[in-house]
Amino acid sequence: MTMSFREVVHPAGWQSGHAAACKAVYAGSIPTSASKPWSPIHMATKSFHFVDDYRELVRDMIARYPLAEAMSRAVGGHLTAVGQIEKRLLIGYGLKPEHTLVDVGCGPGRLAKQLIGYFTSGRVLATDVVPEFVDYARIGCPANWQFAVVEDTRIPFAKDEADFASFFSVFTHLLYEESFSYLIEARRVVKPGGFIVFSFLEFEHNWQIFKDTVKAVRQRRPIVHLNMFIGRDAIEQWARRLGMSIIDIRTASDPFVELVEPVIYDDGKRSEDKVAFEQSVCVLRNDKVQHERRVLWDSFWESSPSPTDSQ
Repeated sequence: MTMSFREVVHPAGWQSGHAAACKAVYAGSIPTSASKPWSPIHMATKSFHFVDDYRELVRDMIARYPLAEAMSRAVGGHLTAVGQIEKRLLIGYGLKPEHTLVDVGCGPGRLAKQLIGYFTSGRVLATDVVPEFVDYARIGCPANWQFAVVEDTRIPFAKDEADFASFFSVFTHLLYEESFSYLIEARRVVKPGGFIVFSFLEFEHNWQIFKDTVKAVRQRRPIVHLNMFIGRDAIEQWARRLGMSIIDIRTASDPFVELVEPVIYDDGKRSEDKVAFEQSVCVLRNDKVQHERRVLWDSFWESSPSPTDSQ
């Protein structure tokens, strides 16, 4: 479930496109007729709120632009550059050429396509709620890589199948309960000792996004998607109750992603050496601990059915 209009480059480098997307919508440059104003009632009465929202938005892009351009625009542009940064971020936390990565919210394959030359015996297991994204992401990837369309917070892969799971710009648009549900699934799919990496919004570092959303509310303008901010106290509780360890948290402005070669954006701008991700990033180790005193594991999480329980 990749965010629409996600990362946008500006003169200082590349930044999260949340605020830029909001500004474009509020200015009327992005059509909102296909998107419904968000409300708790809307979210509670249908399937998951993000499914229809993103499918409609992507299909609108496809109707207005050539396919490749539509795919890039739907995730904020600069498809190759941002995919390279995501790749280097994961490698920095230990992703190996022989590993299996679950890429939740894969979008049009921005990260997956950058891993084609890096993975030797490794593979990608990717999901997204937008069928057009999944079809496009699959193009050019090895036959043993799997791409699945989903409609909820399940990860349709087997237990202990992956070394890493990534959620880039996913929890930024989900309710807390939905993000936690995804972490339950990641706990099942990722091997003991494997890693779960997700980006998230913090008020201190992403205030403009919140400000733009408030502006839309006050002006009664449509909100294209939910922007959710997560406090570190929530992450600490989630990790504790899932038997995971917090390995690292980086702020949105911290230039911690090391590049081995310059990243060149669609407009010719370049990033070198180290760059910030422009969303905060958390890395969890999947200890799968259940019985230590520090862990508040609830057997309910295991009793909830998963589509791959029989595998």
